[in-house]
Amino acid sequence: MLRTCMIVVSAATLALACTPKPDTSADASAPPAETGSTAPDIAAAAAAGDPDPRLPTVDPATITADSSVADVMHAFIIPGSESLFAAESEAPVDEAGWTRLQKAAQDVITGCEMLKEPARSMGPEWDKTCDTVIAATKMSAEALAQNNADDLVFTDGDMMAGCTSCHQQFRDMVVPEGHLAEEPSPN
Repeated sequence: MLRTCMIVVSAATLALACTPKPDTSADASAPPAETGSTAPDIAAAAAAGDPDPRLPTVDPATITADSSVADVMHAFIIPGSESLFAAESEAPVDEAGWTRLQKAAQDVITGCEMLKEPARSMGPEWDKTCDTVIAATKMSAEALAQNNADDLVFTDGDMMAGCTSCHQQFRDMVVPEGHLAEEPSPN
C-alpha cells in the first residue's frame, strides 16, 4: 500500500514538474481568454485511449536528431508512462486496451533510447539512468504481454524509480529547451 501511494505521489509530482509554464507573453490589449467553461474531459480521453489532455504532447513524427530532451520527453516518455501509470488503477478490459499499453511501454523505451543519443546524452550517468528505465519498462511490457495489471504495479514502480533518479540528477540542473519550454522575454 505504501509503495502504491509513493508511486501515485511520484507520478503526480512528475506530471506537475514536466508541465511547461503558461505563455504570459500575450498581447495586453487582447480580450481575456474564457476560463472555467472548457475543462478537459480526462475520463473521455482515457476511455478513447487518448493521452491525458492536461499534459502537453509533441507529435512523435516531428522528432528529429536535433529535437531537444524536452521534446522527446513530451513525444514519447511522458504520454507512455502516464498511460502505464493509469493502468495500475484501471486495467484494460479488452485486447485493444492491452495493445495500447504495450505501445505505451514501447514509446517509453524508444524515448529513453533517443535520450541516450549523442546529441542529447549528458554522459555515462545519464545513459545509466536511461538504461534503468528501459530495463524496468521492458519488465512492464512482459507483464502487459501476460495481461497482468498486478505485476504492472510493481514494475512501473521500478520504472518510476529510474525516472526519479534521472530527474534528481539532471532535470533540475539544466533549463529545458524546445518548443514546449518557456522562451525568455525579449525585454
